Amino acid sequence: MSAPADVGVATTLGTALLTRRSPAKVAGRATSVTRGPAVVRDPAVFFTDPNLNEQALFTVGAAGYGAAEYGEFATAVAAVHAGGDSYPAFYRAFRDLGLLASRSGHEALARGHRAAARGAFLRAASYLASSLYVAIGTRRPRRQAAAYRVMNDAWEHAAGLLEPAAEKVRIHYGPASLPGWLLRPAGAAPGRRRPTIIFSGGSDAQFIGQYVSGAAEAAAHGYNALLFEGPGQGALLYLRRLGLRPDWETVITPVVEYLLGRPDVDPGRIALVGSRQGGALAARAAAAEHRLAALVLDPGVSDPMTAFHLPPALIALARTEPGAADQAWAKIFTRLPASVQFGFTAASYPFRQPVFSALVQSLAEYGTAGCLPRITAPALVTQYQGEAAYPGQGAAAAALLGPAATLHEFTAAGGCRFHQAPMAPQRRSRVLFDWLAGVL
Repeated sequence: MSAPADVGVATTLGTALLTRRSPAKVAGRATSVTRGPAVVRDPAVFFTDPNLNEQALFTVGAAGYGAAEYGEFATAVAAVHAGGDSYPAFYRAFRDLGLLASRSGHEALARGHRAAARGAFLRAASYLASSLYVAIGTRRPRRQAAAYRVMNDAWEHAAGLLEPAAEKVRIHYGPASLPGWLLRPAGAAPGRRRPTIIFSGGSDAQFIGQYVSGAAEAAAHGYNALLFEGPGQGALLYLRRLGLRPDWETVITPVVEYLLGRPDVDPGRIALVGSRQGGALAARAAAAEHRLAALVLDPGVSDPMTAFHLPPALIALARTEPGAADQAWAKIFTRLPASVQFGFTAASYPFRQPVFSALVQSLAEYGTAGCLPRITAPALVTQYQGEAAYPGQGAAAAALLGPAATLHEFTAAGGCRFHQAPMAPQRRSRVLFDWLAGVL
């Protein structure tokens, strides 16, 4: 590829990735942010960097489930601004806040104040998950393992203090196991069979994120909620270095088998909710696993490749001339803005494909167009106004599913703009659970 072509592709890719998940671009409003105290016209903009801003929105949205407090969050945001709005500054600010909340939890627990301790540990897990997300963008990217451990420790303390306490489980998975948690509704009678929802997140969904984005609501609605970490997620990614795999049925089927062996699970009422990137993974699993009574694809995904915003010419080159594509990408990547480099690195890391052409070829295996028509369970498919990763793909996925699919579009008018409505998890959950109630 010639030098002028390299520059052209870099410009195309840089422009596309730079606007990825950018609230300012989606809203179409001018945004002014200065270092130091932020001055913004759009209340959904805390940072001009779209990666930092998206994580900030998910963090502040967690307040609805007791996993954040605005005063603490605002203090951390101010610290990031004071540090130059950099990834290291974001990492330090939210890690420090998380550790502070964790200490508060231990102090409350020592005094016998379980409710206060539970809240502190939930907030600690949420803040520490935010620092974990940006760890790969710091000068010490290998600190991810340590960041995961401290975040998971806070979650485990919080999970044990839920009412009723969440049950830590291990799900048989080949020669190893998948870590998970089972949440039950308050007042649940031991041994009584209940409908159960499996939550399958994307590559950056930690347990605390699954709790906020559906599991807490599931328990409140009388369901069992099973959270787990599969390949490319949580402990399997950061501690065991196992990457994502496209045949997600090899992950979900053992989870279903585990639930069928429990005396408190109704075998005829097991649902699967795939959130964020999990919308693609869950679709692939449900095409092969037909014991599911209901499926939620949140959002619906027909082509996972679009989330990487790669130019078609570069994708084609990776398939036909891998070596040339790798050389071109090496030149392009160094010319991209830091935020674009981080976005690509963070999104590609869970696939464990360090060579660019191998990553592109691997991504092609995650497509859902061929498996969506094979799904037999009734399905709710969502899409979001302002979605940048999979724009309009909910409608495309619903069309491929056929008459068994129900499509719901979340809009900015209801506070649900952007990928998975980070600022309105309760409003989003109401739609999901209203639909699930009608099916289960």
